Amino acid sequence: MSECERAQRLSAYHDGEVSEAERVSLEAHLQGCPACAAELNRLRRLSDLLSAAPRPEMSAEALARLHRAADALVTADLGRMAKALMAVAASILIVSGVWLWQSRGRTQPTEPIPAWETAAVTYQGVPASASDEQLARWIVQDLERKNGHD
Repeated sequence: MSECERAQRLSAYHDGEVSEAERVSLEAHLQGCPACAAELNRLRRLSDLLSAAPRPEMSAEALARLHRAADALVTADLGRMAKALMAVAASILIVSGVWLWQSRGRTQPTEPIPAWETAAVTYQGVPASASDEQLARWIVQDLERKNGHD
């Protein structure tokens, strides 16, 4: 390979993969750089040799073997993915089961039922004036505590 820094772009130039401006620049460079001109000539000879080389035909048996191998790879990939997904699902089930088992024994402490709610449910015919006044006091006391009973 050439020692010229522009030699790296000769392969792209040879394959027609450079912009118009770069093509013009490289063609001008090739006029004054014998190393790059020789490298481009070598690329052209190699390309001609490869184009002229006979292309061997693959036998039907070899082609069938190749197809079976490709199908086996796809099946193996799907099998690995299915195993990984099953492992993730099993892990989630185990973690969820342990969490449920541990949380089953823990009960949340419950707050006592406010007096006014108990009195409202168990009303037993107390005179209306006393009952309404007492209920009002209990409701106000309960609301002042802000315990979440609405």
